[in-house]
Amino acid sequence: MKRLIYIYTLFFFSSLSFAGDDNGFLQENKILPADEAFKINVMNDGNEIIIKWDIKEKYYLYADSIKIKQNENPLEHKLLIGSKNEIEDEFFGKTDIFKNILKISVTAKSNSTEYEILYQGCAEVGVCYPIQRYLL
Repeated sequence: MKRLIYIYTLFFFSSLSFAGDDNGFLQENKILPADEAFKINVMNDGNEIIIKWDIKEKYYLYADSIKIKQNENPLEHKLLIGSKNEIEDEFFGKTDIFKNILKISVTAKSNSTEYEILYQGCAEVGVCYPIQRYLL
């Protein structure tokens, strides 16, 4: 139920941000699309997959939302760069987040399989994005 509230809030504010630029509140607090707020860069060298997010200022990723799957099977990842910060989320309580930059690695099991990267984040103004999906 809490995630549904986040999603409805996101869609409400997203539609407002595209409504026009003559609203002063929206000009100062424009919500970026998820792919701009959380720029993802993925490198696959055969043995290891490196995933890096450049997280815009005033945005953050939920630590628990980051999942890597290979053919629907979850994979463990290792933190390379980034530090967890704990916040008091109004819907989820104490929650770990990442700001600014996050870089993780995953050991590749096979070159011929599909990988799925899932993540979710929010803008500090209180708008959260639905879960994002990146296929590799």
